[in-house]
Amino acid sequence: MFFLGKNRRAGVFCCVLWIFIMAPAESGFGQSRSFNDVFPELDEAKKQIVLSGDGFVAAGKGIPLQRIVPAGYELAVQQAILKNAYITESVAFIPSKKTTILTIYNAIQNVRDLKGMLYHSATKAADVPLFEDATRIKSDKDTSALPDPPQAAVAPSAETWYVRLKDANFGNSYYRVDIAANSRAIVCTLTNFRDLSFLFVPVIKKENFIAQIYLEPVVNGLVIYSVASADVSDFFASKIHVPSAVQKRLEVIKRWVIGGLGAE
Repeated sequence: MFFLGKNRRAGVFCCVLWIFIMAPAESGFGQSRSFNDVFPELDEAKKQIVLSGDGFVAAGKGIPLQRIVPAGYELAVQQAILKNAYITESVAFIPSKKTTILTIYNAIQNVRDLKGMLYHSATKAADVPLFEDATRIKSDKDTSALPDPPQAAVAPSAETWYVRLKDANFGNSYYRVDIAANSRAIVCTLTNFRDLSFLFVPVIKKENFIAQIYLEPVVNGLVIYSVASADVSDFFASKIHVPSAVQKRLEVIKRWVIGGLGAE
């Protein structure tokens, strides 16, 4: 959806979103699935890693997806991600008995709570804030800050936000956040609508970083599946460990969601 020219990108995204929202209901669609229902092809070793609380991560240049995408959502994930070279994929399970689509939606609305969340910097040998500031903005044309909205009574089926994050490495970074929700899951797709720069040098061109985060309440918990890719030249990739940089950001975002749910 992001690689075929401006109009075609928009068209593919709308198509994928339509498929996700309008897919025919399955038997028991309104009921929570089990972890095994969501990942029927996940082998026992990976399953135990995920359920242990550590989560499963695969990352590298040109890696294939590990065939652990949630059942019923493979098309949207692959359409959005596969072109870019550096891919990071992860699955986590969070024990919880109170998670719903609405509580997830209200948790991710709190963009400003990303400010100050820590990650471990090997360079500084300390835990430091990944995002020094975080706020919604009006649009990709108007970057005026907006407050986080009040708690919603209903999660919308589709919505687009614009966000500015002051990144510890990339400085001010700007993302479009496309939300798709139905009675089973919420999917957040983040795309950089401006270049990401390191030491004032563009490293990732606009629309060349994409991350999808899939959140589904399941029996006794919450599944968080994420896949991200970054199209980076080999020169800059030799200076920055791209999979690690992406994974750190996904981990912070995951902890932000969990914190918003009150699950930490």
